[in-house]
Amino acid sequence: CPGRVWCPRRSPRDFGYMALTAVLLCTLYFAFPAVLGIGGFGSRDVLNPFTLLLFFVALFVARWLGQFEKLRMSWADPRPIRPVDWTPRWQQNWWTRTGSAVANPHYWLYLLHAVVVYPMAAVVTVGAGLLLAVGFLWPVVAVLAYVVAGTYLVDPNGIGSIAGLGTLALLSMAASVLLFPLWLRGSVLAHYWIDHGLLGGFRAEVLEQRVAGLQASRAGAVTAEGQALRQIERDLHDGPQQRLVRLRMDLASAERSFEKDPERAKRLIAEASGHAQDALDELRALSRGFAPPILLDRGLVAALEALCARSPIPVGLDVRLPDGLELASEIQRNVYFTVSELLTNTAKHAGASAAGVYLGLLVDASGTWFLTVSVTDDGRGGASPREGHGIQGLMGRMRALDGELTVNSPAGGPTEATARIPLGALNGVPTHRA
Repeated sequence: CPGRVWCPRRSPRDFGYMALTAVLLCTLYFAFPAVLGIGGFGSRDVLNPFTLLLFFVALFVARWLGQFEKLRMSWADPRPIRPVDWTPRWQQNWWTRTGSAVANPHYWLYLLHAVVVYPMAAVVTVGAGLLLAVGFLWPVVAVLAYVVAGTYLVDPNGIGSIAGLGTLALLSMAASVLLFPLWLRGSVLAHYWIDHGLLGGFRAEVLEQRVAGLQASRAGAVTAEGQALRQIERDLHDGPQQRLVRLRMDLASAERSFEKDPERAKRLIAEASGHAQDALDELRALSRGFAPPILLDRGLVAALEALCARSPIPVGLDVRLPDGLELASEIQRNVYFTVSELLTNTAKHAGASAAGVYLGLLVDASGTWFLTVSVTDDGRGGASPREGHGIQGLMGRMRALDGELTVNSPAGGPTEATARIPLGALNGVPTHRA
């Protein structure tokens, strides 16, 4: 239930996050600032070697605590926090790489988070939860005190009557129950935005990574295009070109034999006709490497249906796309050839008895829509992206679309290859949200 503050399905995760937050507040996030305060600021000479070493070690402890907090937050709230670039500023040797932590501002932000900000935020959020717990439990404790000891924890005369006290107790318990999910979600959101601000990467780092990714995708596109052109050249040379040479030779022989040996000329012409048909079939097969007619005429889904039907092994196709979705032609073409290559590899090398193709949409926490394509099989597994092999070329094809291809193929199978393509990359934004 995205976009809603009160989400019953999300409450168990929120409760688990806040319960562990309370435990950490009383243990790690109490002990760590205490040790740092006593050992560091408690010393008369803050610049003595022991204090400096303590602060240096604290940077790495704070980094570990911050990464653990990001892991917990990813479980409670799926929205991603920008990754941090931990690359050492100094690369000469192990000592300089370790010492470069003091020059990385992220270490100090993580230390600020662990020592000051997170404990304060946890005290406020956990304290608010304790107030709700008190609001729910005091009527229960008051009833038990009256039943067991015969005493009033709250004087009913001050309220007006026993009925007024009971009404107040019920209202207190009802308010606590109603506010509890809101407190859970609000507390998690507060911690999320604190983590986002202090534990996330800088925008400049994200832009640098983006530029590096685009450069890699451009190089991958050029490499993939060159490999495709060389493959087409080899296919034309080894296939239709040889057929046409043989066709020309047969026709020349038939022309010379036409008057002296008509029967031989007829046989040569029949053979030439067969070679012409074979060359035509091979050219049609090669044309599928550019764009199959069914893809241009009827779209991606129909082309995948035909592709699965032609496979030598049974292939199931599961399409979960909304009506009215318009995909860019480049996305459709690359998805088609990616699935075609993966199914070909499955039939040739996997030893699979069946395969499956899934096509659907996925939206991440930032609101970006992805076209997701998965090809699975029950074969022997062991597929891996190696230089010069087909999977490596498919990864380059996906990078050219600003997407990615991941392959999970343990020894013994099964194999799953999943491609994700951001639809906004080529204006393929869906007209309807699935």
